[in-house]
Amino acid sequence: MVPRQIFVAFAGAPIEQEAAIAKIAEGYECWNLAKFGFGRFVSTVQCRIPPEDRHTLQNDYKRGAKQLDDPFGLNASRYKEASWGLLLPNPMEYRGPTHEESLFLLNLYSPHFLYPVFYVSEQGIWRLAPKTDFWDENERQQQNQAERFKRQEFVKFYEALSTESMYAGFRERDNRATHWGKEDWRIFVACLLFAGLADYTSKLLFTWQREPADMATILEALFTAGTDDNREVSYKLRKRVAALLSHRFQDVEQRIKRLYKVRSDFVHGSFFVTAEKQVRKQAGFITVEGPPLKVLYEQKEMIRQALAACLYINKARKTAGQEFYRFGSIINILECSIIDVDLRKLVENQADAILGLMDLKNAF
Repeated sequence: MVPRQIFVAFAGAPIEQEAAIAKIAEGYECWNLAKFGFGRFVSTVQCRIPPEDRHTLQNDYKRGAKQLDDPFGLNASRYKEASWGLLLPNPMEYRGPTHEESLFLLNLYSPHFLYPVFYVSEQGIWRLAPKTDFWDENERQQQNQAERFKRQEFVKFYEALSTESMYAGFRERDNRATHWGKEDWRIFVACLLFAGLADYTSKLLFTWQREPADMATILEALFTAGTDDNREVSYKLRKRVAALLSHRFQDVEQRIKRLYKVRSDFVHGSFFVTAEKQVRKQAGFITVEGPPLKVLYEQKEMIRQALAACLYINKARKTAGQEFYRFGSIINILECSIIDVDLRKLVENQADAILGLMDLKNAF
């Protein structure tokens, strides 16, 4: 049986790839869309991902200029909004219109969120709403990440967490959630909130604190929620995250304290006090300090690595014969590893196994 595939197209600056299609590995390809005309692209992608039926073939690929009244299909103008794309194995058995699982793995692998222009499945081409509210032009240009995904480490990462991408999507007609336990729901919430961080690229001047508030909630979902023990929650969270990542982030506990300070000021409404102190009038205009971009990126990077490591450890926890199989949850593993030096080393090794595949040196 031929594995299902999905194609995801992105915007950004033109990519430096001479070939129209560059093979990364079996089932993985990077396409330079500038090397295709629209018609050639459609015929080529249909060969890679055959449409599921005649109706899809006739209606859900090419559209006229005035036929874009639903999300199906493209015209030549909309096609030009994309500059590159990835052909990937589709990690899910669900045959509905979906790209969330693949996109989740791409955004977990990359330090910069990607915003697809369209994707292609057996159900044809699906257009997505264009992203327009980037913080600056540099953010927009970072949509060109083709070289990052051509690395063999990406293929290994994608395959290692492919099964765990099921937590990135939820559909009424897909019954997998009916078999979930508490640990599955914990990870689903964390993945859902992580995907939502992509909405904060605009970094609004007075409400940018929503982003660190969501980051803190991701940490709580992974490391404290659902334990029926509400004592010293912040302390326990810091110690559990430290057990997972302190060998990579030596100041991880201080980072979490700073994150919680911003979150607390925001959710309790006192963040206006800082704005009041910062507001100035210059040349007839009111100014206030913008969001601390570098700090936000550093915090998001900590969250990204924590989530990737937790997903990988949870996969091992569910696998018979693995060292972590005897534990009931990620929290139990990390709580025990705080005092068990040997277990702590196993946790660090497991985290390094997946994080070592990520392009961490180019995160900022």
